[in-house]
Amino acid sequence: MIEKSYSGLPRKEIKWYPKIDYDICTNCGVCREFCRNHVFENEGDRVVIARPYDCLVGCKACAPRCPVGAISFPTRDELKQMLRTLRKKYGYG
Repeated sequence: MIEKSYSGLPRKEIKWYPKIDYDICTNCGVCREFCRNHVFENEGDRVVIARPYDCLVGCKACAPRCPVGAISFPTRDELKQMLRTLRKKYGYG
């Protein structure tokens, strides 16, 4: 199996994926229906992050579609820092 990467960096080392606040999530499924990368899935009557590393790095398109604001991501600054650290680790700068 070929390991996924993002700009030459191992995708599984980039902590970019949605988080769901289950205290406010209504399990409406809007996120699941919207995401064309199939990151979300139903597990019983709950929507879960089934494939976090299939989320496109930098994409937050599902978050504003959540009618109750239950989806969050790292900040852009946190993403930049993650990528800087990984580039240094793998000799890209």
